[in-house]
Amino acid sequence: MDGIVKELESKEGMAKYHTHCKKFDTLINFQYMQHEQRVNGRRLLNDRPMNHVINNNNNNTTAQPNQVINNNNDNSADQPKLVWNLSNHRLTEDERHLLENGLSYNRLRVIDRSEVISNIELLFYQSSGIKREIIDFQKWDQDPDSGFSKETRTLEPRQLSLAADLKSATTKFFNEAQGSIKRNKNANQLHEDELLLNLSEDASIVITKPDKGRGVVIMNHNDYIRKMVEILRNRSKFKLLDGDPTGTRETKLTKLLRQIKEEGYLTEQEYRYVKPVGSIPARLYGLPKVHKANVPLRPIVSCIQSYNYRLGKFLAEIIKPIRNSPYSLKNTDGFIKFLKENSSLSIHKMISFDVESLFTNIPVKRTINVICTKLYRTDPILKPLIPERYLRELLKYATELTHFLFNGKYYDQSDGVSMGTSLAAIFAEVFMANFEEQYISPLLINGSKLLAWRRYVDDTFVIYNDDINKNGVSKGDLHLILNEFDRCIKFTVEPGVDNPIPFLDVLVKRNNTSFETTVYRKPTTTKLMLKWDSLIPTSYKRSSVYALVNRAIRICSTFELLHNEFIYIRSMADFNGYPSNFVQNIINKQLDKFYQPKPTTDLIQLTTNTYRYIQIPFIGTPSYKYGKRLKSLITQYNPSTDVRVIYKTTNETRQYFPTKDKLKPSQKSGVVYQISCRGCNDTYIGKTIRQTFRRCNEHEADVFRGLNVSTAISSTSHQKNGSQPHLNIYNGRVAKKSSTKKLRTNIKTIDPHKKHKPQQQHQIPTNLFDYKPKSALGKHAYRTRHLINFTDINILKQDTIPYRLLIKESIQIRSKQPKLNGTDTSVPLYVFPEGHSSQSVN
Repeated sequence: MDGIVKELESKEGMAKYHTHCKKFDTLINFQYMQHEQRVNGRRLLNDRPMNHVINNNNNNTTAQPNQVINNNNDNSADQPKLVWNLSNHRLTEDERHLLENGLSYNRLRVIDRSEVISNIELLFYQSSGIKREIIDFQKWDQDPDSGFSKETRTLEPRQLSLAADLKSATTKFFNEAQGSIKRNKNANQLHEDELLLNLSEDASIVITKPDKGRGVVIMNHNDYIRKMVEILRNRSKFKLLDGDPTGTRETKLTKLLRQIKEEGYLTEQEYRYVKPVGSIPARLYGLPKVHKANVPLRPIVSCIQSYNYRLGKFLAEIIKPIRNSPYSLKNTDGFIKFLKENSSLSIHKMISFDVESLFTNIPVKRTINVICTKLYRTDPILKPLIPERYLRELLKYATELTHFLFNGKYYDQSDGVSMGTSLAAIFAEVFMANFEEQYISPLLINGSKLLAWRRYVDDTFVIYNDDINKNGVSKGDLHLILNEFDRCIKFTVEPGVDNPIPFLDVLVKRNNTSFETTVYRKPTTTKLMLKWDSLIPTSYKRSSVYALVNRAIRICSTFELLHNEFIYIRSMADFNGYPSNFVQNIINKQLDKFYQPKPTTDLIQLTTNTYRYIQIPFIGTPSYKYGKRLKSLITQYNPSTDVRVIYKTTNETRQYFPTKDKLKPSQKSGVVYQISCRGCNDTYIGKTIRQTFRRCNEHEADVFRGLNVSTAISSTSHQKNGSQPHLNIYNGRVAKKSSTKKLRTNIKTIDPHKKHKPQQQHQIPTNLFDYKPKSALGKHAYRTRHLINFTDINILKQDTIPYRLLIKESIQIRSKQPKLNGTDTSVPLYVFPEGHSSQSVN
């Protein structure tokens, strides 16, 4: 009965709060806005030169014109820290103001018409019904002159009508975009673009985001490199390599996967998914921890498109059933639920431990043993189809044989895992779950020292018995006990923190009856969010506010704490230029949704819709109109097709400041490339889904064999006529090349004035005359005996979707009309058969 009464009282309180919330919020919001205006006025009058910036460069305290005073200890609540300048570069006022908008701020930019057209051609190909069979793009890539690649389609009247409508809508979008850009792009934005370009060209600094929260960090380039190299000097974790092993490892892994598939342990679909094609080396970068002394860097490995990236994702699905631990939390909601269910423990002490550098300290070999033991020797249901010996080998490829590029050098991570790799999170979960099973469970079962233990990745929330008279333990002793269990991990604890304590994004305060919770923000958290005047879709801005409001409703345990959090959200939104009514409407909607939920039905909604996705460059209203036209046209053509529009920003500030190593043209994959002839300067345009060096090796071999045949035939002909020709002779095979080596042109030009031994000139294999060049470049070399320039390859376009890459190649061929190409397109262009104009929207 008491429980029912409490539940009724709680619901009554919620109803009262919801009823009066709008009136109360309106009043508070008005008072708050008046207060903010007074505070902002004082800030503008008194603190304008130092606002929002910390400079830590020189010891000068005198501000120069358009520069910022050094201020290392600015803790004023009225001056949010948005830019940490740790470099010797002194920011001007304009540069400072520009960076305060954050790295996600987007501005107007010219539209690349070829990108829009390639997306429209792909949408038509997928939605019109002309896509009939699955194309083996790798076979096409190796033999582009094969018969199936020349297949053309005859469009039906409805398809012709759809193509015409799509072209009309796209042309209208180009015209509207041109007008919008001319109206809105002013001298101020041109100045901002110039400032960003100048900052990006300053090789002495690195501009990036902080490890936690939003903002901008500026570091000296030498300091950035030095701190990263210090991390890589740990020889127990990292190993310096002689060169780039990407090509070799891709080939070896493919061979192993093919063997596993042939033995029946991988399906064809799984093999196609895991098999690496067009791999690039993973790249390492660092994020500065501005909240710690000396600002250390957190190493992160970007593994997308690396040779073992998909392998790691595939293996993670196999390991997933054993990752669960009774002490592991999935999110903040799980933590709030835990606190509510254990409110009786609020009379005891709380503490939060952090596992220091968990990812880099995970013992990989031991974790692999744990994985195999749990999968193959515990529950037969968990046992995967792949034999243990193959799983161990694949896990080794996905962890120990993960290499990355940093500062022009290649490294192996011989032990531990890095953030960003496919298996990092699940290896951390498996290792910590095994640790908790061995050491934490006994402490909890005894119930003497530990009363509760919950963990999210490397952060733990602990409730313990500190009553020494009842076999309790002190905070310091508990810390020592945990650090004695495993030499691979070390627990750290924030000194002097007891009540309240932060965990995840929750600040927990205990009282005699329950836990009190509200939203926690780290000391380095800024008020920066997506700026209102940034050129991004309104739905993105709305989502950023929704996330803040939903978090507040889920976490705050009392109406007073919730109201205080709403005040902060309003101030944060106001700081970023959001209209107050925009934010208030979102708050009201989310309160309605939470406190007055709509009744759910048990009916299962069956849908047979096919989803198609298209990217549209976002420039405001013209993009919205264009997206609606496309959705309407495709729905009219096929009502079961649902087009999902993805609005893409094209000029974000972060694009000016890449922190990862640039790849050489020969290392890139999924490219449309251009190669020129040394003899006549004619060009050839091709594409490859593999690494550029692999495709160029094939071109090179074909060209040189064509030269050998041509020169041999010419030599035989001149020998009969008694004359000595000027010959270009290719000696030897084209060797396989690492992606780090330059493509060589192994040609020797023979001087006609020198004497050559007849047996050396005319000893030619009999089957050489039967060879016919396969590629357009080989045919050109065979016909003209010109040399091809394989050292200066021009990358025109890139794409990860094979068919769209073919479309881009066709567009480039139509646009540039290279003389050496045998065809005018790779695939038919149905919507824009003429290609595109080379002019962008200015």
